[in-house]
Amino acid sequence: MSFVKEAYIAQLAVKRASLLTKRIADEHLQRGIEKKDKSPVTIGDFAAQAVIIHSILKNFPEDLIVGEENSSLIKSQHLEPKILKEIDWVQKSDSVSNDKLGVITNAEELCSAVDKGNSKGGHKGRIWALDPIDGTSGFLRGAQYAVCLALIVDGVVQVGVVGCPHLPHSLYEKDSKIGGIYTAVKGQGAYFQDLAAAVTSPYDSSHPIHLHNDYDFSKARVVEGVEKGHSSHELQSLIESKLKIAQPPVRLDSQVKYCAVANGDAEIYLRLPTSLSYREKIWDHASGWLLVHESGGIVTDIFGNKLDFGSGRTLNSQGVIAATATLHPEIIKTVKDLVGEHGQMLYRFCSA
Repeated sequence: MSFVKEAYIAQLAVKRASLLTKRIADEHLQRGIEKKDKSPVTIGDFAAQAVIIHSILKNFPEDLIVGEENSSLIKSQHLEPKILKEIDWVQKSDSVSNDKLGVITNAEELCSAVDKGNSKGGHKGRIWALDPIDGTSGFLRGAQYAVCLALIVDGVVQVGVVGCPHLPHSLYEKDSKIGGIYTAVKGQGAYFQDLAAAVTSPYDSSHPIHLHNDYDFSKARVVEGVEKGHSSHELQSLIESKLKIAQPPVRLDSQVKYCAVANGDAEIYLRLPTSLSYREKIWDHASGWLLVHESGGIVTDIFGNKLDFGSGRTLNSQGVIAATATLHPEIIKTVKDLVGEHGQMLYRFCSA
């Protein structure tokens, strides 16, 4: 078995960051806050990024990391005390992992960790892609968000871990437990564990997850983004109509949509371009791509091309379609029928 230690450390780090961000989100909702005030998001993003990067580099000091944030805002707004307070809380609450993940004790260590997420990516070497809080809107609303971490080696995603603090174990069970960690290792499958459970090494192989490759379009369920700016709902409706998908879509923020597909709670995830020029960030898809792939599905761009996670900090492709292996080919055909073989008519659904 390969990448055992990497998967284990990634799970521990994502769990720690998930517990930390959930506390911040819960306190933010309890206090109430004006919509324009983004301080909970800022603190959560920075704290989670620092915790995860510090953990990864303690164990793999030569690795590089592609992260969203840097410390300039921390310093300019003097956020160090607030962020350190949250980090101190999670390090005490999760003290059983301190030997493996290390601890951050001061502002210098905090800012240094955040700033080490500055890799430009590429096809060579070991590079981690990190999104400390994927789904900012969901995070603010107390809805869905995810902590996402993936290891890319020579351009290929080898490990993917997604922490989902607010996601039910099943979207369709009324009294389902809440909170989980989804883990995939290339060639070794995809797995789920309760967020509250102790992380086992190399992963909790007693809970493998699989999607429904036996479903046709009459049974297929679709997950889509909440925000209209993230995916063309107009194009999605046309695709669903042509494929005769009867189930209403479920709208979720962040990479939890990949988790829902991998876990068999949905069969299709469409992220359709709203801009002709926009290119997806690798940290928004690397973990989810591997989860769906290892659970038996397919993830490509909207034209059926493979996603290249070694081309830099962004994917050199338009949109993303994740689905069961059974349904994916027909979805791609339908997309091309609507926008053209090479996207000639995509402009109808997009801005510049």
